[in-house]
Amino acid sequence: MPVVLTFLVYAGRILSRPMDARLKQRQAGPFLVLALAVVIPALWVQFRPTGLATLYFWGELAGVWVIYLLSCSLVLATRARWLEPWFGGLDRMYLWHKRATVLATVALAPHLLTGSGATRSYDSPVGLGLGVVALLGLLALVLVSLPRVEKTLRLPYRWWLFLHRLTGMFVLVALVHGVLLDRVVGGSPLLMTVYLIIGGIGVLAYAYAELVMRRRAPTASYVVDRVDRPSATILDLTLAPVGGAVALRAGQFVFLRVGGDDASRDRPFTVAGSDPHGGLRLTIRSRGRGTTAMHARLKPGLPASVTGPYGMFDYTLGRDHQVWVAGGIGISPFLAWLSALHADDAYRVDLFYSTATEADAVYLDELHAAERRLAPVLRVHPVFTRAEGHLTAATIAALTDLTAGTHVFLCGPDPMVRTLGRDLHRRGVPRDYIHSETFSFR
Repeated sequence: MPVVLTFLVYAGRILSRPMDARLKQRQAGPFLVLALAVVIPALWVQFRPTGLATLYFWGELAGVWVIYLLSCSLVLATRARWLEPWFGGLDRMYLWHKRATVLATVALAPHLLTGSGATRSYDSPVGLGLGVVALLGLLALVLVSLPRVEKTLRLPYRWWLFLHRLTGMFVLVALVHGVLLDRVVGGSPLLMTVYLIIGGIGVLAYAYAELVMRRRAPTASYVVDRVDRPSATILDLTLAPVGGAVALRAGQFVFLRVGGDDASRDRPFTVAGSDPHGGLRLTIRSRGRGTTAMHARLKPGLPASVTGPYGMFDYTLGRDHQVWVAGGIGISPFLAWLSALHADDAYRVDLFYSTATEADAVYLDELHAAERRLAPVLRVHPVFTRAEGHLTAATIAALTDLTAGTHVFLCGPDPMVRTLGRDLHRRGVPRDYIHSETFSFR
């Protein structure tokens, strides 16, 4: 009961906050995931069958928690656009997908250490064998996802993707393992029903992603129209539609796949602008082998496909006064937003463009041109960290009003976003008013 009251109080606080309804809606998804993570153990305790050892019970409950978290992970990996408003965008869905997977891996430890299922291994050797298969498969998936392991193995992307597409199969195997061996769910029809629903949702989400979404994803054909290289690491790409174009809001991202002789896998990139004819502008920084190859080889005329759009990084969530902070290539969504603003809009925007040196600020001239066009709506503040130090909330406050009603939008390297976000909150900006695009999943 105290736990339920805590969640109800938290939900009440969210609903009563003075902010855009869309910001409240995006709290619902994480709230539901966390609430069910608490409700499930409470249900297991309430309907626990008699005659079972306490250690065994909690070990089996940990196994159920693993199934629940992995099912959540599978649902959040579907790229289902109808789920985006409930989590705040696909980028945040992937963030919760990773969190659920990590927690599921942690929960495996108590399930194994209690010797779950060992007492019935002779009753169901098949169930025990399935558990071993699921355990090894899930551990292998987690292992190859670790950055250090991935760099050491240098696993080709197609093999990495193939292994991750097996996740749902391992969850199905683990689900059957529990049905055959778990005496807790086996001793209660209600718990068995709930257990099958939990695992079944994950398996259905996996089947939907593999059999439906891959064939019905919103995809449009394009051709590479123009390729500019404003610096040694930045690629400015313009795509022209071939037939129908994707319809998007400023600040969203798409998955791009380039064909032809320089075929590449689909990668997510924020759209930096669009034109009335459906053309898209993408700004891409060379960060790994794939994007470095794109920078070197892309040329006009190559066929491309675009899937999307996704994301809910949207300045219309904020109030009149806003602060936009771009770190390096994080300027992309702000370029798109600037194309959507007008000089007679009610917004007042301070845009901070942070790069290591002035030479790295390849879009500064474009920003100053927008500043002249949008005056007095926009003010641009370049920050060159090598000479001036990293951008801080104190620096921002010295150049513009920073109040409890200011909405701040951050896009850039994760360390910058995390550090500056904490700094801004300490300066009095509410957490709900600090927005960021979480593109580390890319």
